[in-house]
Amino acid sequence: MIGFANWEDRPVLAKLWQVCFEEERRYANFFFNNAFCPENCLVYRVGGQPAAMLHLLPASMVCGGKAVRIHYVFACATAPEHRSHGYMSALLAYAALVGAQREEQFSAILPANPSLYTYYAKSGYQTFFERDEYLLRAEQLREQAAEVEGRKYLPAEVLNRIRNTLLQNWEGAVLWDDRAFWFASEDNRAYGGRLVCTHGPAYAICRYAGEGLCEVTELMCTTEHLPKLFGAMLQEMPASNYRIRLPKGSGLLEMAGLSSLSAPEPVFCGMLRPLDGASMDQLQVGEKKPYLGLGKD
Repeated sequence: MIGFANWEDRPVLAKLWQVCFEEERRYANFFFNNAFCPENCLVYRVGGQPAAMLHLLPASMVCGGKAVRIHYVFACATAPEHRSHGYMSALLAYAALVGAQREEQFSAILPANPSLYTYYAKSGYQTFFERDEYLLRAEQLREQAAEVEGRKYLPAEVLNRIRNTLLQNWEGAVLWDDRAFWFASEDNRAYGGRLVCTHGPAYAICRYAGEGLCEVTELMCTTEHLPKLFGAMLQEMPASNYRIRLPKGSGLLEMAGLSSLSAPEPVFCGMLRPLDGASMDQLQVGEKKPYLGLGKD
């Protein structure tokens, strides 16, 4: 009843996505046309038809000072008429077996809402990832911003190299490959967002989240390059306020002399499960808390 998907399953799985996540078909199509891999999609079939699915996105995580293989469980969905039968719990258990067979050490997941943290805990997941949220006025960015000329474009592989360099020593940080970075930025664009980048190791994944508010779902930058990045953000994503997500404990804005309109809000944003042969004790997390990022949180 549980197995990997086939290419021929895409229309049915896209419909399942649309029903479960209540999204327009074009968003499901974007995923299944650009990121779907049958060997990374587990399906629970009833009567030969997909009743539930989840996707295992390959990634790595800094653990004990080195990168280890993990997977990220994405787009868990069960058809309404098949819920409360344990199908998703069975898929999660099978996913753990698949991950162990692939020599992945951990499974990461982001519950869609707070109530699901309890649900996933029953499958062995522990609350793990955190981030901070800052709310800044446009005037605060403008006071720090440097003038920029035109829009800067950098390919996904260059930006992902910036990300991996800044996070390579961050215990518990999830690192993605270039394809995953490209998909995240293009997915953000499909929802009306924009990837803002500038000279130097700096980028911001931005989208509008209400009148006058720009949400920065990931910002990677060194303190010295913040002025140019702020200038690019003001130019390309003008807003009255900016809500910025940062790895918890980065201290980036504090070092730049910026303070949030409200106290930085710590947010739990994901869970982790050790797979066969691995242990949470392997992770040497300090003041800098584990970071999922790339808009997944």
